[in-house]
Amino acid sequence: MRWRRAALPALAAAALLCGGALSLSTGGRSDVGLADISGMFAGAEATLAQQTMRDIRVPRTLTAVFLGINLGLAGLILQAITRNALAAPGLLGINQGAALGIVLGLLVPSLSGVPQPLLATLFGLVAITATFAISGAFTGRIDSLRLILGGIAVGALGFAAVRLGYTLEDDLARQVVRWTVGDIGGVRLPEAARLGTTALLGSLAALAMAQRLNLMALGQAASHGLGADPRRTLLIGAGVASALTSVCVSVAGPIAFAGLVVPHLAKALTGADHRKLVPVTAALGAGLMAWADAGSKLWPGFAEIPIGVVVSMIGAPWFLVIVLMRKGQARG
Repeated sequence: MRWRRAALPALAAAALLCGGALSLSTGGRSDVGLADISGMFAGAEATLAQQTMRDIRVPRTLTAVFLGINLGLAGLILQAITRNALAAPGLLGINQGAALGIVLGLLVPSLSGVPQPLLATLFGLVAITATFAISGAFTGRIDSLRLILGGIAVGALGFAAVRLGYTLEDDLARQVVRWTVGDIGGVRLPEAARLGTTALLGSLAALAMAQRLNLMALGQAASHGLGADPRRTLLIGAGVASALTSVCVSVAGPIAFAGLVVPHLAKALTGADHRKLVPVTAALGAGLMAWADAGSKLWPGFAEIPIGVVVSMIGAPWFLVIVLMRKGQARG
C-alpha cells in the first residue's frame, strides 16, 4: 500500500506526459511531429511544420490540459461541499447556465461589450444558486435526490434557452452548434493562456480549501463544531467551482462528465484526504483531457470529432456504474 501511494505522483505525471505527447503528435498533417517543437521560438524563420506546431497544436494541447485541471477540480469541490458522489458541473446546471450567458452575450446588443468569461461565470453562479436553493442547501441540509433533480431541471431550462437563442439567428446557429458539443479545434494561445491562469488560481484556491473540504466530509454539524462554517465553505466552494467551469465553457463549450469521472479516479487512488486529492485530481484531469484530445483526432473513419464527444463516451458509462453501485449499496 505504501509503495503504491508513493508511486501515484509518478503515475499521474506519466499519464499526463504520454497524453500530452500523443496530443501534440497527432493531427491533420502527418509531417508535423514532436521534433517541430524546437521551432517554437524561431519566429518568422520557422518552417510550415513548426508554425503548425506553434500556432495550432501546442495551444490546443495546452487547452485540453487546462480544461482537465479546471473541470476535475470543479467536480472535486462540488462533490465535497454537497457530500454527493454524483455532483458535477454538468449535472448541477453550471455548464448550461454558463452556456446561456455566452449565447445571451452574442444575442443581446447591450451585453455585447461584457467579456464572455464574465457572463459565463455570472450565469453559472445563478444556475448553481438555483440548484442549491431547490436542494435545500441554504436551509442547512442538502437533499441528495433534490440536488440532482434540481440540477437536471435547471440545466434543461438553461440549455433550452440556449437552443432557442441560436435558432433565432442563423449565423449564430452555425457558430454555436459545434461549440455546444465541446470543440477545441479552433482555439489559439490567448484562450489557452486564459484557461491556464484560471487553472493556476483554481488550484491554489482548492489547496487552500482542502482542510475545509475534509471537514465537510464529516457533516455540517461536525464541520461547524471544528471551527469551519459549513455555509461559508459551501458558498466559497460553489463560487470557485462555478468560475472554473464557466471559463472552460467560454472557451470550449459545455463539456460533460469530466468533472464527474476524474475526482472518482483520484479518490480510488489516494483516499479521501483533499490535501492529496487536489494535486492528483489536477494531474489526472489534465491527462484524461490530453488523451481525449488525441483520441478525437484518431477516431477511425473521421477526420476529427469534438473532444466533448470523446469525454462523454468515457463519462456516460462511468456515471451509470456509479449510479448502479450506489443503488447496490443502498439495498445492502
